[in-house]
Amino acid sequence: MSPYDQLAGLDLPTLQVLETALALGGLVTEAEVSALVGADATPNLQRAADAGLVARLRGRLAVNGVLREVFARPLGVGPSAGQLAAGLAADDLKVVARNLGLPTKGRKADLLEAVAEFFLDADNVHGLVKRLPAATRTVLEEADRDGGRIRRYGGGNGIAHRSRYQNRYRQVHPLDWAEEHGLVYRVTWEDYQLAGQVALAVRGADYRAPFQPQEPSVSWHTPDPGTVRRDAQAQSIAVVGLMSALLDGAGREPLATVKAGGVGVRELTRTAKALGVTVATVRLLLAVAHEAKLADLDERVIPTAAYDRWLKLGLHRRLAVMLTAWRELDYLPSSQTGPWVPEHSRSWSGHARLAVLRALGDRATTDLGQAAQWLWWRQPLTFGGTTTVRGMLDEAATLGALGAGAVSPAGRALLADQDIATAVGDLGEVTRTARLQTDLTAVVAGTPSPQLAELLDATAVVESRGTATTWRFSPATVRGAYDAGWTEQRLTKALTKIAEGGLPQSLAYLLADVARQHGSVRVAPVASTLVSDDIALLAQICADKRLDKLNLRLLAPTVLASQATTADTMAALRKAGYAPRQQNADGRDIVEKTRRHRA
Repeated sequence: MSPYDQLAGLDLPTLQVLETALALGGLVTEAEVSALVGADATPNLQRAADAGLVARLRGRLAVNGVLREVFARPLGVGPSAGQLAAGLAADDLKVVARNLGLPTKGRKADLLEAVAEFFLDADNVHGLVKRLPAATRTVLEEADRDGGRIRRYGGGNGIAHRSRYQNRYRQVHPLDWAEEHGLVYRVTWEDYQLAGQVALAVRGADYRAPFQPQEPSVSWHTPDPGTVRRDAQAQSIAVVGLMSALLDGAGREPLATVKAGGVGVRELTRTAKALGVTVATVRLLLAVAHEAKLADLDERVIPTAAYDRWLKLGLHRRLAVMLTAWRELDYLPSSQTGPWVPEHSRSWSGHARLAVLRALGDRATTDLGQAAQWLWWRQPLTFGGTTTVRGMLDEAATLGALGAGAVSPAGRALLADQDIATAVGDLGEVTRTARLQTDLTAVVAGTPSPQLAELLDATAVVESRGTATTWRFSPATVRGAYDAGWTEQRLTKALTKIAEGGLPQSLAYLLADVARQHGSVRVAPVASTLVSDDIALLAQICADKRLDKLNLRLLAPTVLASQATTADTMAALRKAGYAPRQQNADGRDIVEKTRRHRA
C-alpha cells in the first residue's frame, strides 16, 4: 500500500500529530509533539509509525516527506530553519552559527547540520525568542499573523556583508538581529520567511496545536434487518418513480440549458417544485441519468433510447442501473451551487462513496449529521469535509443504499460488487391501475407503469409523491388533454380502463362539461382581410388561381381572409388586374404617397 493510501486511512488526531511534527521541523521526539498538542501523542505517533509514515532517526522520529504534499504549511507555518538555512552561503552560515554559539569551522554541510540541530531543540528556540529585542519581536509576531512572510524587507547583499559594513551603509533594521540569528531567511530579492519552529515559539508558551483525540459522539443502535430492508425498499420504489417522472417530463418538454452549459438554477428549481423534491435531489437524478446514459445533455436534457429500454425492466433492475451509475460518478452533485453540469474532477475518488458505506459497517443511526462528523473524524483525507460526507449519506439514503440509517442490502451488494438486483429482491410490479376518487384525485400506490403515468400526466397534475403518487384533475388539466387531441369519448374510455372501481360520477361530469365548452370558439391565423360589398367580386377573387399563394378563405359573404401580409396581398391583387384600396385597422383609407429620397 502506498503512503498516500496509508494517509487516507488515518484518523483526525493522528493526522493532527503528524502536522504538528512537521511544523516542529519533521524530526521530533514524542515529548515535543505531546507538549505542543497538550496531550499524550505517543499512541497516535505509533499509529503513524505502523503505517510507515514515521521512522526512527538519530533517536528522534522522522516524518515521511510525502506528508509535505498534504500539509504545505503545517499549523500555518513555513519551512523549518534547517530547510531555509540550506539556501545560505557558507559565510552567512558562519555568522548565524557564531551568533547561536555554535562552532564556525568546518564544511558548509557541517555548519548547516549544526544550525538545523539547534532549531530542532524546542528549548533552544524558546530561549532564543526570549532574547528577542522588543521591536524585533513585534515584527515577527506580525509576520506570523501574515503567514510567516515578511515583504519588502530587502536585507542587502548577505548577512556577512551587511554585518561587516552595516554601520557605514545602512541603518539597523529590527529584522537584522533575527536574520543574523537564523530566525528569518531571504526567499526572494526583497521577501523574507520566518522559520517554522520560530513561528510556533513566537506564539507563546501557552499555544497548543489543534488536537481532537476523542471521536465525535453518535447515537448508534443495532439495526433491525427487516426495518432496514423495508425502509430501503420503500425509498427505492420512490426514487425509481422520481427518475421516471423526471425523464418522462423531459421527454414531453426537454429541460432547457444555460449558455454557460448545464441546467440552470431556475430550471432546476422549477423541476424540483414539479416533482415535489429538493433541488439537490434533482441534481442527483440528472447526474445518475446522465452517467447511466438514460438522458443526453446537449442543448437540452432529453431521454435516450436507453431510457425506453430501462422502462421495460423490473423495478429492482431499474434501481440496480441507477446505483451502479451513482457508484461511478466522479463528483458530488449535491455539492454544486450553480447550474448542474457533469463534472470530472481528478481530486475526487468514486471510491469515497463505498468508503462511507464501509465505514458505517453494521451501525445504524437516526442522525446522519452526527454520522457525517464521525465518519470525517475517522478518515478526513478520504472524505474531504463533513459537508461532503453528509452529501454522500443523503445520496445513499435517497437511492436506497441506506435504509433506516443503516447500510441496506443494496448498499452491501455495492460494497461486495455483487448483483444489486438480486440483493434488493422483488420491489413489486409496476402499477397499471389508479384509484379515481370523487374529490377528482387519482392515487397510484407504488410505481406507475409508463402508460399509466403518461395518461395521468396528460389529464391531471401531480399533487404529491412518495410510496404513492396523487394526481388531481381540474377543468384546466382536462382542457389541456382536449387541446392535445383527446376527445371526451376516448378519454372516458382510457380512464375507465385504468380505474379501480370504475369512473366516479364527478369526474365523468367534469369530462363532459369541459368537452361541451371546448372548441365553441375557434381561432385561426389571418395576416390581412379583404372587404367588399360586391359579393360576386369577392367570390371571383377567391376562385382566382393566380391568387392561390394568398390562401384566401371566405369568412363571410363580404369578407375574405388572406394569410399573406397586407403589402403582399395588395401586390398580388394588382398584378392579377384588380384595383384594391388599402385601409388601416380603423377602416380608414390609407393614402399612398411616393417617398422622395435625398442625399
